[in-house]
Amino acid sequence: MDKLNADVLRQAGAAILRTARKARLTRLAVIVPSWKNLSADQAAAALTSGLLLAAFRFEQFKGSASGKDRNDNNDAPMRVTLVAPGSAPIRRAVDRARIIADAQNIARTIASRPGNDVNPPKLAEIARELAGRLRLRCRVLDEKQMRRLGMGGILAVGSASAHPPRMIALEYTPRRAAGGGRARTLLVVGKSITFDAGGISIKPAEKMDRMVFDKSGGCVVLGLLYAAAKLKLPVRLVGILSAAENTLSGRAYRPGDLLRLYNGVSVEVTNTDAEGRLVLGDALAWGIKTFKPDAVVDLATLTGGMIIALGRTTAGFMSNNDDLAAAIVSAARRAGEKVWRMPLYEEHREQIKSLPADIVNSAGREASPIQGGAFLSYFVPEKLPWVHLDIAGTADTDKELPYYARGATAWGLRTMVEWVEERGR
Repeated sequence: MDKLNADVLRQAGAAILRTARKARLTRLAVIVPSWKNLSADQAAAALTSGLLLAAFRFEQFKGSASGKDRNDNNDAPMRVTLVAPGSAPIRRAVDRARIIADAQNIARTIASRPGNDVNPPKLAEIARELAGRLRLRCRVLDEKQMRRLGMGGILAVGSASAHPPRMIALEYTPRRAAGGGRARTLLVVGKSITFDAGGISIKPAEKMDRMVFDKSGGCVVLGLLYAAAKLKLPVRLVGILSAAENTLSGRAYRPGDLLRLYNGVSVEVTNTDAEGRLVLGDALAWGIKTFKPDAVVDLATLTGGMIIALGRTTAGFMSNNDDLAAAIVSAARRAGEKVWRMPLYEEHREQIKSLPADIVNSAGREASPIQGGAFLSYFVPEKLPWVHLDIAGTADTDKELPYYARGATAWGLRTMVEWVEERGR
C-alpha cells in the first residue's frame, strides 16, 4: 500500500485522459478510489491534477501543414465527472487542484513560446496583462532605470540583444492575513532568460533551440502569482522575473569584464554563459531591499552540473536556513516533486573569490552546481532565510512523461504553492 500514493493517482489521471482522448470520448466518469493512506479529497485532487496536466498541448504555432481538421471531434471539450466514495465532500479539493493545474499550464504555455515571440519587453507585457486580470501590482524597470540603480549584472547580460532587459515585479497582497495580524512577505525570484546563446562563450549548436526554456523559473513565478490570487492565500507574495536575452553582437559583454551589481558586489566575468546568476544577483539584492521579505526562494535553470548530479527527475537546492530547507522538502513531498538538498559551505564561497573583483561568475567544473548557489549567497543577507532551487534538469523534458508532454513542465510550481500556503497558516 505504500506505493499507492497521490503521485500514482496523478499518473493514473494522466493515463485516463490520454486513453479517453485516443478513443475520442467527450464524456467521462472517474471513480475516486478509497485508500487507507489517502483521503477522498486528496485522491480527487491528485486525479484532477493528472487529468489537467496531461490535457496540456502547446499548439499555438501549428499551421496549415499540420493536417489538423479544425472540426475534428478529437479537439472537442471533454467533460469529466469525479465520483467520490460515499458522497465524500471533494469539491473544494478539486477546485484547488484545478486552479493549481491551470497555473502550471499557463506557465508551461509562456515557457514554450520561442525567442522570436517572447523577449524581455514582451514578457513584461505578459506580466502586466496578467496583473491586470488578477488585480496585482506590477512594476517594470527598463534599462534606463536599471542603469540608474546600478544593476550591472542584468544590463551586461542583455547588452548584446536588440531587445533590452527588464526587471519585472508582481505583488499580491491578501485582503486579510491569517489570524488578523501582519501578512508575512515572501519573495520568489525567477531566472527569465528568454533565449540563451551563451554570449561570447557560445553554446554548442546541438540542442541550443531548447534554450527557449531558460525562462522557466520566471514562468513558474508568473504561475505562482496566478495561483496565489485565485486561491486567495493569506500571504503577501512578491514575484520578480529578471529578464534578459543572452546573445552575441558587437555590444556583448566579454570574459574579463568587471561588473558591479546592485548591492555593490563586484564580479569578474570568466564565462558569459554563466549569465543566470548575474541577472539573479541584481534581482535578489533589489527585491530584498525593496520589499523586505521574511523569506526568499529563487528558481533557475542555472547549471548543467545539476543535471549531471541529479538527473532530470530531481531538482537540487541550497539554503542558508535549516527550517526553510525542511519546509521546502516537506512542500515538495506534498506536491509530488522530488528535491535534494546540496551543501553550501564557506569553502564554496571562497572558491569563487576573484583577484581583481570580489567574486567570479564561474570557477571551473569543480562543484559547478554549488558555485551557482555560492555566487547568489553574496546577494542575500546572512540572516534572511533563503533557498536557491536549481531546476535545470526538471524544467523541461524531451520525452513523454506520465503527465507531461515533451516541452516545458513548469516544475516547482506545485511545491511553491504548497510552501506559500503553509506559511500563511
